[in-house]
Amino acid sequence: MQWIMHRQRSLAAVFLLLLLLSQIPARLLTWVLPPSVTLTGLTGTLWSGDAARGWVIVEGKPLLLGRVSWQIQPWRALWSTPVMLQSEWSNQQLQTRVGLGLTGDWLLTDTRLQFDTRMLGQFFPLYLGGTVSGQFATLEFSKNHVARAQGVIKVQDAVWTARSGNIPLGTYRLTVSPLSDAAGAISAALQTEQGALQLEGDVTVSPQSYEVALRATGPTARDESFRRAVAMLATPTAEGFDVLVQGQL
Repeated sequence: MQWIMHRQRSLAAVFLLLLLLSQIPARLLTWVLPPSVTLTGLTGTLWSGDAARGWVIVEGKPLLLGRVSWQIQPWRALWSTPVMLQSEWSNQQLQTRVGLGLTGDWLLTDTRLQFDTRMLGQFFPLYLGGTVSGQFATLEFSKNHVARAQGVIKVQDAVWTARSGNIPLGTYRLTVSPLSDAAGAISAALQTEQGALQLEGDVTVSPQSYEVALRATGPTARDESFRRAVAMLATPTAEGFDVLVQGQL
């Protein structure tokens, strides 16, 4: 009888502890976030909550995330991605599952994203307008590079934003996959869905280097003003131009 009573008390204590843990307020999340991440207007609990506004510092500049919501499923931590994360800021959207792999690398699965190319212009010169969307089954980050990626990126209604006026380009698809013969390397095959600038080729990125090899044809590729704009990167051909860029990371 005493054994039964002791067991009941233990179960009750465990249940009370779990109940208390489940009610940890979301505002305590700010204690464990890195300095580069800021969340304001927190509601809910540590395990399932919302932030009215969030941003992250990238290269010394704030990248707005907008409204952020999350849900943590701790029982998935040992084999999967326990954190469900969503953010929305105007037409910029992100939905993913996040986890930490056995090697210490960050792992993202079931990732969907969308943003305007103007967002990238905050960090480096980019004379390209349009909307970028992507769907990734897997994204794995090791230190400062992408170690593994499997998915598709789409650039919709791309426009070259020249001083003399915008030049319509087209809509393009990048199919991203890991390279089986090189550790930590990924490759992206570029295809044109529609547009006046027809592009095809490959982009390869490894932890040490990158290579961009593209062939451009179509009316825009033969336009003299556009050819002058990309002259630093392009080699003229009879049908348009080729791009071959290589470098170290």
